[in-house]
Amino acid sequence: MPLSEEEKLFLPRLFLTITREEEEKKLEKALDSFHIPIWYQCRGKGTAPSEMLDIFGLGGTTRLITLGIIPKMRTGELFEALVEKLFIRRRGGGIAITVPLVGLQGAVLQVIKDEAREAIEKRMKERIREDMAEVQRKSEYTVVWVSVTSGFGDDVIDAAREAGARGGTIMKGRRKNSEYVSQHLGISLQEEQEFVMIVTPREKKKAVMSAISEACGLRSKAHGIVIALPVDEAIGLEL
Repeated sequence: MPLSEEEKLFLPRLFLTITREEEEKKLEKALDSFHIPIWYQCRGKGTAPSEMLDIFGLGGTTRLITLGIIPKMRTGELFEALVEKLFIRRRGGGIAITVPLVGLQGAVLQVIKDEAREAIEKRMKERIREDMAEVQRKSEYTVVWVSVTSGFGDDVIDAAREAGARGGTIMKGRRKNSEYVSQHLGISLQEEQEFVMIVTPREKKKAVMSAISEACGLRSKAHGIVIALPVDEAIGLEL
């Protein structure tokens, strides 16, 4: 059975680096940041002619040989980290290669997959946080999204306009929620809704949300829920 695209990403690769002995701490730090579960190190002496050792940046006597297993999807990132921290592409930095593995114990392979998934998920969360922080800093507009009982959409628009918004869009729909939400927020399990979307300059967001909450909030007959979302990019807005 052919492998799926996701399975191909987790195919194991043996990586091997040959570096100067004094680079040990830098190399260990780079490998630790990748959460590589198993890797080995030893020391050896090269037998290549001295001119070849000079080309690879391995002049001298003792070399540090490091071997480990990493999923295929992470080999590019690993090489980038080695280039950055060990200057492998520069004269004197050493060499790094990867080799496909045709056999590996199932338990070891599963550990490698689990470590890779955890590291990838952690990196994605960090990038999302960084991206959202940047959006918050640079965003000029905010989308105020309001869900109210059917018939109260115009009241939301009126309240928003009094707070400085230019207007909004009203859409018809339905809300469903759990019994727990109904008990704690005092709203029915499901009911017809009107959704109001208002795009407003960021500096007016607080005033607009406060006005809507006061006029059509949860404790009112409108049973309104108000949220705000930062706008990343926008065209055609003159608010």
